[in-house]
Amino acid sequence: YLIGSVARGNPSLGDVMDIDLVLIHRHDPAYGREVVRLSHQVHLDIQHHSRMLYDRPSRLRVDPWMGPALCEPIFLYDPEHFFEWAQAGARGQFFRPDHVHARAQAFLACSRQASSLLPLSDRWLRTFLRALLDAANAVASLDGFPVAGRRISLHLAEIATRLECPWLLAQFHQLLGAEHLHRFDLPQHLNAWARACDAAIASGRDPTLLPCRRDYYLRAFQALADAGRGAAILWNLLWTWEEFIHLLGHEPGAQPHRDAWRQALKELGLGPEQRGARAQSLKGIIQKHTAFIETWGERHGA
Repeated sequence: YLIGSVARGNPSLGDVMDIDLVLIHRHDPAYGREVVRLSHQVHLDIQHHSRMLYDRPSRLRVDPWMGPALCEPIFLYDPEHFFEWAQAGARGQFFRPDHVHARAQAFLACSRQASSLLPLSDRWLRTFLRALLDAANAVASLDGFPVAGRRISLHLAEIATRLECPWLLAQFHQLLGAEHLHRFDLPQHLNAWARACDAAIASGRDPTLLPCRRDYYLRAFQALADAGRGAAILWNLLWTWEEFIHLLGHEPGAQPHRDAWRQALKELGLGPEQRGARAQSLKGIIQKHTAFIETWGERHGA
């Protein structure tokens, strides 16, 4: 079955797209994810699931990611009607307030857990970004579906309007350093990001990191920047760039990439000296989101 932007009918950004495809196996698959290039502008991003994952569909409806994925997918091939049965169970009463509230609470729990690990994490920024996105999705899921992919900020803006919480996107961008974009040399840093991406691809340490993924992100970054939406780039830029630096490690030749990465973080106010302040701000956002979700639950009888 298909999920993501193709299933929603809005796949292309920067004239490049991926197709999010899920394959269900009778037994445990050999690997969980693969990327397959179809053309210069299109590739498959494939998730491999075991059939056992779908054995209790009523539980999946309150899973913060699987529930939404099963709500409105595009069926491709289901000769035994197994997926149709699983989807019906997961989609039944999907929008019931207590189920919506449960998915929001699940995101909050993930955010709190990641936030608590910040002082111990060797990859502090990645843990921070995960916690921040989970906190945002705790509120976003009240609108039905979490945000992901290259349009995170664009979807958050729409959800913030519908839920009448304009602070949702503003605080998300603030913690990413958007207030420092005036001193952030975006063209220079996109070039540095691309060089780090090329080096990470050449290292061969991640079989899902193919050249098509470089264009998938870079063209979207450029399209958003050209539209004056620089802040909408930040989460994905930082998330992917951090991964490249991690893959490169301390191998010979990696130092220039690490230096460029540190400079970008410094300009955004995300350097080591700001760790404590950012972690404290994140805790404040989690508390605010918790209160908003509880108020929503009381109002809707969840």
